[in-house]
Amino acid sequence: MHINYPSRRAITLAETVISTLLIGFVLVSTLQIVGPMARSNTVHADRLIAANLANELSEEIATKLFIDPNADSQDDIGIDADDTITNRRSFDDIDDYNAWTSSPPSISSGSSIINLSGWSRSVTVVHAQLADPSQNSPTYTGLKRITVTVTKDGTQLAQITTLHSQTADDLGFIVTTGS
Repeated sequence: MHINYPSRRAITLAETVISTLLIGFVLVSTLQIVGPMARSNTVHADRLIAANLANELSEEIATKLFIDPNADSQDDIGIDADDTITNRRSFDDIDDYNAWTSSPPSISSGSSIINLSGWSRSVTVVHAQLADPSQNSPTYTGLKRITVTVTKDGTQLAQITTLHSQTADDLGFIVTTGS
């Protein structure tokens, strides 16, 4: 005796549920991998921008005189009477940059760099001890430590610290214009 079973022509509800669950697990796993990768790329791009902004300002500062020839005292750090805090082009020596900040970052002419809202650059200039340049000195030592900090939305992304010496001015590495 031969029994004829009807042929199967459709998928069952159980097969549909299992395949939907499998696809869901694969999608969730993929999203858990792709999300952090996308955020990681953004963080790396922000750090690169911050490093470039810090380098640009640090290099600009390095082109300035160590001491303002018109300064009353070499111990004084900050804006001189002939400089204005709103016009960076008037800065003629390194310590004019002390406590300077720009948000959003701007070029030396004062024009803001586009697409950098939420970003900020700031500078600190201090006299450094000759024996240990990481330590501040309350008076003139012939050595200044300049720190340029770049933040985005309050988070520090880059910081560059450089040392500058009066020797560069003495040897004539800085070219002054005018009389």
